[in-house]
Amino acid sequence: MESVRESNPMHKKKIALVTGASFGIGKALVHELLLQGWVVVGLARSIEKLGEIKSKMGNLGNQFIPLQCDVSNQSDVTIVYQDILDQGLCPTVFFLNAGLAGNQIVENPESFKIEMHERIMAVNYFGVLKCVECFEKPCQKNGGAHFIVTSSVNAIFAPPTGSAYSASKAAISKAFESLSLTYFGKNLRFSSIYTGPVATDGLVGSWPFTWSAEKMAKYMVWFSERNKKRGYPSFFYASIAQLFRLFPDRLVIFILKKI
Repeated sequence: MESVRESNPMHKKKIALVTGASFGIGKALVHELLLQGWVVVGLARSIEKLGEIKSKMGNLGNQFIPLQCDVSNQSDVTIVYQDILDQGLCPTVFFLNAGLAGNQIVENPESFKIEMHERIMAVNYFGVLKCVECFEKPCQKNGGAHFIVTSSVNAIFAPPTGSAYSASKAAISKAFESLSLTYFGKNLRFSSIYTGPVATDGLVGSWPFTWSAEKMAKYMVWFSERNKKRGYPSFFYASIAQLFRLFPDRLVIFILKKI
């Protein structure tokens, strides 16, 4: 690996890895990072969509490395991450953003299916932790790294028909909370960003104070430079989520039906 590093000038630059890079927040993150001079490794299931992003970025596209990867496929993840290291690329910031959302996570209130939980956890939870497993030691040897997961205010308050999604976001946030303490003083940082509604194709319904993907990306890049374990970009929704936990179910259902 050392010989690859020496022959590859990009390893000397700021390198970020973005999962779920082909649409929504991930796509916006790729754009923002490239504009700020980062080398970006973008992972997504669709290599065609990643290729479109690269071509649209003009000269900045030379700093974008698209790789096809389904984070729910563990063998796929292992192969791709080893390929990244073999290229002499060891990211210092990881935006672990890939996740199932939107209509894919809305549950049938008339028929509970554990399959929904298994499918969502494979991406939103295990797909994130596999990255940590693959890069833990290389990043420590490389001087450190910051792992940032896209969580949700649904990790604080779990709405109806969202038990699997909410559980996945709460689980990965708690895992990162523990990892932050486990690796304290060992140059690895772990943070969670509890997003509110973001205007992407995965957003279900119409919500006030919705952020654009571009605004969220700017916040996340800004956050990556701070030594914080948790980020709450939407004070409104973070506060509402905390309040809903205190309200009786009857009142919560009444309010949700009015929204």
